[in-house]
Amino acid sequence: MPVVTDPASVIGDFACAFGPAAARALVAPAGYASSVEGDVHIATRGAVRRGEAAGARWLALADLVEGRCDDGVAALDGEPPHARWRGRFVQLAWSADGRRMVALTDHFSTLPLYVLERDGTVLFASDLRLILASPLCTREIDPLAIYHYLNFAYVPAPLTICAGVQHLTPGTRYAWDGAHGRSTRYWLPAYAEDLRGSDERLARELREQIVASVHDHRPSDARSWGCFLSGGTDSSSIVSILASERPGAKVRSFSIGFAEEGYDELGYAELVARNVGAEPYTARVSRGEAVALLERVVDAWDQPFGDASAVPTLACAALAATQSVDTLLAGDGGDEIYGGNERYAKDQVMETFHRLPAPLKALARGVGRIAGRSSSHFLNRVDNFTRRASLPNPDRFYTDDSFGSDDYDDLLTPAFRARVPRDASLDFMREVYALGGSAGPLHRILRLDLAMAIAQNDLYKVHGACRAHGISARYPYLDPRLVAWTGRLPPSYKVRGTTKRYLFKQAMVGILPDDVLRKKKQGFGLPVAVWLRNDPVFQGFVRDVLFDPRSLARGVFERAFVERLLAEHARGSWDHSRGIWQLVVLELWLRRHFDAA
Repeated sequence: MPVVTDPASVIGDFACAFGPAAARALVAPAGYASSVEGDVHIATRGAVRRGEAAGARWLALADLVEGRCDDGVAALDGEPPHARWRGRFVQLAWSADGRRMVALTDHFSTLPLYVLERDGTVLFASDLRLILASPLCTREIDPLAIYHYLNFAYVPAPLTICAGVQHLTPGTRYAWDGAHGRSTRYWLPAYAEDLRGSDERLARELREQIVASVHDHRPSDARSWGCFLSGGTDSSSIVSILASERPGAKVRSFSIGFAEEGYDELGYAELVARNVGAEPYTARVSRGEAVALLERVVDAWDQPFGDASAVPTLACAALAATQSVDTLLAGDGGDEIYGGNERYAKDQVMETFHRLPAPLKALARGVGRIAGRSSSHFLNRVDNFTRRASLPNPDRFYTDDSFGSDDYDDLLTPAFRARVPRDASLDFMREVYALGGSAGPLHRILRLDLAMAIAQNDLYKVHGACRAHGISARYPYLDPRLVAWTGRLPPSYKVRGTTKRYLFKQAMVGILPDDVLRKKKQGFGLPVAVWLRNDPVFQGFVRDVLFDPRSLARGVFERAFVERLLAEHARGSWDHSRGIWQLVVLELWLRRHFDAA
C-alpha cells in the first residue's frame, strides 16, 4: 500500500551551508526563515519540510506518491531508498554533528538542486540565484555552459551558467564527507525488453498500467487542481482517465493557443474536453503578449532557457492561477516511454540509409551537398537528411538541432571559439548516451531523451512556469514504476516502421477520441518563425536586443552572421527562428541576473 504524502506542494526554496565558512556562505534573502545548527546554516521559505530520524536530520521539497522523507536518512550510510520512491523530491540529510551529509535528486530531477564547494565548505540551494548571491561564488560565466546552451537551448547538468557551481543530475546521490563531495547515479531507466504476448494482451496491460499511474497521481480532494491540456495524446489521455474515474466531478483543463495556423491545437483540446465532460479554460497568446511574457521568462527560470515553448507554458500556468489552482497534472514523458516523437520514426529511416553500402551512401551524400548550395528550402532539407543519416548515433541525433556546432566557424567569434572546442556539446551527449545498461538502438535514444530533453528541458520548463504562479506539477507518465514497465516492452511496440506509439494507440482506444488518436503530432510551440518573417515590430525587437552594444560586447557571436540568419529567415529559405530566439533569451537573462549585479 503506498505511503502517501500530502499536501502536494513543492513550491518553496532553501539554501543550506555546511562547514567552517557556512555562516559567510549563506546569504538569506528577505522573506526567508533562517536557522543555525552548529556549523549548519539553513534558510527556507514556502513548502520546505524538515525532520529528524534515526539520529540524523533532513530537509526536503517533496510531493511523494509513495515513500517517506524520514526513510531518506538511510542514504547517509548505504543504498538510497529513493530509487523506490514515486513522485517528486529533492532531499538533504546530515549527521547530528553536521560533518557528513548527502543530497538526492529524484529520478528525473524534476526539482533542481545546485552545489558550490569551496575550501571545505559546501552550499546547496534549490535556486541558482541563492548561490549567485553568496560571497563564496565568483559569478564567472562559464563559456562551455554558453556553448551547450546554444546547442541544447538549456545548460545541461552538471554544468551551470556560473563556473564552479554544479547542477546535480537526475537520480543522483551527492555525498559530502566534511571536506569533499562526490556524485553517483543511483537510478537510470532500464530496458529489459522481455515482455511477450499478443498485441491485444499487451495493450490491455499497458492500459492498466497507465490508468493505475494516473489514478495514483490524482491529487486529493483537499487540493484545487487541474490538468494541462494541449490537445495531444498524452495530456488528453490523462484528462480523459481522470474524468472517467468520477463522472460527477468535472476535471478542469487549461489550454493555450495562437492565431497563427499550425501553432494552435485548441480545437483538439476542446474536442477532448467535450468528449470526456471536462471543464475547459482556454486562452490565445498574441505576439505582443508573448514579447511581454519574455520578462517573466527571464525571471521565472534561474538559468538561461531558450525553448520558446516556455512562453505558452507560462501563459497556461497563469491561466490556471486565475482559477486558484495549486496543482497541475502534465503529460510530459509520454513521447519518451511510448515512442511518440517524430524524431524516432525519422531516425528509423536514417538508420536504414546509414546501413547502405558505403559507395551508394557516398553518392547520395554528394548529391545532397550539391542540393545544399541552393536557396531552396526543399533542397536544403535533402542536404540535411543525407548529412545526418550518414552519421551513427548519438551523433546523428545530436545534429537534429545543434545551432552552435552547425555554425561554429561563422556564428562564434574567434575569441569565444578559442575557449570551447567544436565537439564539446557532442562529446557531452556521447557521455550521456553511454550511461546505463544494455539496450537496443531505439531504447538508447529514448533513454537519452529522458536524461536530456525531458529531465533538463521539458521538466525544467514546466516547473519554472508553474513555480512562477505558485503551482505544483505532477507527471503520471514519469512514474518510475510505469517507466520500468514500458522499458520491458520490445521497441517494435513503440515505433513499428514509421508508426509511432504503436501499442499506446491500441491501449487508448475508448479513452481518446479517434480524431485525437489519428492526428499528426504538432507540439507546443511559439510561432516565432512566423513573427520573424512577417511581423516588423517583432523583427525590430529582436534586432534591438541582439545588436545592442551590451550584447555585442560579450564577444559570443559575430554580428554579420546573425544579420545573415535574419535575412535568410525573412526570405523563407531556412528556418533560423530557434537559434535566434536562444540568442535573444540569453542576452536578456544575462542582463537581468549578471549585469544587474
